[in-house]
Amino acid sequence: MKKLHLLAMTMLVIIGFTACSSNNSDDDGGGGNGGTNSVVGIKNLSSSLLGDWDEGFATSKGVFLLKDYGSDAEAKGRKAEGSGETLLTKTLFFTSVDGKTKAALLVSKETNRSIQLIMNDGILYFSFLNDNVLELVFKRGSDITYVDQIEYNKSSLDAALALAAYTNNLQKALFYFAKVMDSKKISGYPTLVAATNFFKDVLNMTFDGTSEATAEEAGVSESIAKEADSFESSYAKKIYSTVTVWTGKASFKVGGSSCTLSGSVFCSNPAFEDAGEFGIVCDKDQSKLFVGQAEFEGKGELTDDFNFDVDFRGLSATTTYYYRAYYKFSDGSTTYGSLTLDPAEKADDNVAYDKVVKNFTTDENRLTVEVVMCMDISGSMSSEISMVKNNALSFYDQFKEMCDAQGIDLEGLYSQVITYSDINVDAERALSVSDTYNLTKEEQREAFKAYVDDIYLAGGGDIPESGLEALMAAFKHDWGVDDGYHRQVVILWTDAPYKTINDNIYKKEVSEGVYEEMFTASTYEEVKAMWDSMPSGRRMIIFGPYGNSYSNGGEWDLMDDWKNVVHERNNYDNLSNFAKSLEYIISELTSKETRTTPTRSYEIPTFRPNE
Repeated sequence: MKKLHLLAMTMLVIIGFTACSSNNSDDDGGGGNGGTNSVVGIKNLSSSLLGDWDEGFATSKGVFLLKDYGSDAEAKGRKAEGSGETLLTKTLFFTSVDGKTKAALLVSKETNRSIQLIMNDGILYFSFLNDNVLELVFKRGSDITYVDQIEYNKSSLDAALALAAYTNNLQKALFYFAKVMDSKKISGYPTLVAATNFFKDVLNMTFDGTSEATAEEAGVSESIAKEADSFESSYAKKIYSTVTVWTGKASFKVGGSSCTLSGSVFCSNPAFEDAGEFGIVCDKDQSKLFVGQAEFEGKGELTDDFNFDVDFRGLSATTTYYYRAYYKFSDGSTTYGSLTLDPAEKADDNVAYDKVVKNFTTDENRLTVEVVMCMDISGSMSSEISMVKNNALSFYDQFKEMCDAQGIDLEGLYSQVITYSDINVDAERALSVSDTYNLTKEEQREAFKAYVDDIYLAGGGDIPESGLEALMAAFKHDWGVDDGYHRQVVILWTDAPYKTINDNIYKKEVSEGVYEEMFTASTYEEVKAMWDSMPSGRRMIIFGPYGNSYSNGGEWDLMDDWKNVVHERNNYDNLSNFAKSLEYIISELTSKETRTTPTRSYEIPTFRPNE
């Protein structure tokens, strides 16, 4: 099972904000901690004040202390009870100049994205649905509420952070929070607004790394490190070990037949993954959203440190479904080591549910499929080529029959054929790409049949053939719209490994006495990168040999671990039972992810189904 490295990649910033106004002045008055703050911008805090903390920063707004748990796991790592893992963290403690405001923020060490903001009046959870959408969840006491969605662009912010080239860890930690948070979205939460404005102020300050601020200059007491230790220990232990679940996005597959539902587990202790199961319950009836009662329920699979997905199939078309996330201790206990379920979500002794559900409405079951068929036409394919051509020609009829059986309206099926042999020896025939045919139209099917019938075998040179170049050509096909109703299928038939060394690519005469290589060789890494960049509805079936005994050949086996790829041996049984592979395609049509905008719904009337 994938181990959680959330805290191996995080900074914990424990913060409790009061709803104070924000400004850019360099004097906040204050003096409640130790003296009158006279710091301009950001300065390093005197090393004599740090205690066990690694860094300190004095600002005109207050003081931050930073402890890096990633530099020395044995000395500074917290042990997660029950898992035996060491939690590698950074903790950034903050106290205001007047000493009344103490605060904290959990930030991903890997991505710089915020995880949790802990304040005097509650905890703000950050649920990044993807690299463009953030959901904010606020917990006050036992009440967990949805705040709003915020759109952002991760790649743009990463580039901006790199361009800013901060020379201190404070502004690096605050960057994502300050840039992503939108005061208008959180206007109903004064403390969040205050935190946002405060962090933006600090982010815009100038860092002076040439001198250190004393306690008097920073406006804090000499015991600031002990205050930070006490604050951290009193808050962190409970926060690290509380399991809170959150319901995420809905992603349609084939219109009305399937969907991927997501969720998050907010828990800093990596033991949560081994201690129980997490997943989604889904039903047309909100009152049945309980484990063992819902029409659809499934265990989640982590997509990163704390987000998970669950695939559901067999949904009814044009129907509204409700869903929510759950967490359940697997041994039936109420705790696991130090882990406890969030009291606000606890339904039974060992199960917790998100109190707020989401819903989505399925569409009609309609589908458009684009298929690129790659055929090895070297001489050695003589015993297979007839069956390969028959498979290509029967694709439409078999595929439509399967769609009809599942109630899917096949709106379009487009096909293209790529034939290949060896780009080093076979001139123009080494790689050939056909037109694209719409097989739902009879005249187009006839043209497609004529093209396939005319395919013949020749050439090939040595055993390894130019399969990588064929796949690269296939992946560059114009795949059209990437939504929940389109699929992209690549099928490759060959009896040879792919060629990895191309020292003498065939050249053609472009002008008198001037020759240029007719083809461009592709590497395994380039082809994989192109596959990964294709639309998320992509599927590939490779009929090819296993292993390789040639110095200039590559193994198709390496592609077995690619996303959405199936590798079949190119033998008579597999080729003659092509319908088996089509069944794979039709069943896997439900695995494409396209984000929809889910609707937050009201709370279920009661948590306990037996009351």
